[in-house]
Amino acid sequence: MLLLAVLPALPVLSGCVEAFGDRAVEEPGTALGAFHVVGTQTSNTCGEGALGTARLWEFDVELARGEGALYWDNGASVVAGVLDEDQVSFAIEALVVVDMRAGDAPPGPPCSIARRDRARGELGAAGDDVARFEATLSYEFAPTAGSRCDDLVAGELSVAPVFAALPCGMAYDLEAKRSALPPD
Repeated sequence: MLLLAVLPALPVLSGCVEAFGDRAVEEPGTALGAFHVVGTQTSNTCGEGALGTARLWEFDVELARGEGALYWDNGASVVAGVLDEDQVSFAIEALVVVDMRAGDAPPGPPCSIARRDRARGELGAAGDDVARFEATLSYEFAPTAGSRCDDLVAGELSVAPVFAALPCGMAYDLEAKRSALPPD
């Protein structure tokens, strides 16, 4: 959280359909636990239902805290963000480029979309115990230089539009409650 298969299920900051499972690699930072997140869409210039989005969206994420860092684990990857000196405010940014089609493969010329993910929020903390967090999460989509992605935009020539416009963006207000304590 999830979103249309044309773009991966927004794996960078979003939740993931897969279970977290056991990991062979040690996670960074001190685990804060797993959180169930409910997102409410606050804006969308990509078009109603673009990328399979909905106004209400739920996913799970695991968080960990390190020296000046907050680690956001969506089950597919761990993204490091910045944790302010107050140990409560955080910001996370990531960039993903998705090849929508390679070369001159049908139905058209090369098209890659850059997606910038940004989350800003605050941990609800009682000392070191974090039981909840609130944040805003935004996604910005734009064709990369040299890409021709006109067929992905709704219009007369569009066969199966993915976006109402490009570049575009969408944002969510997130409210999360801890759903599992960190492992001992």
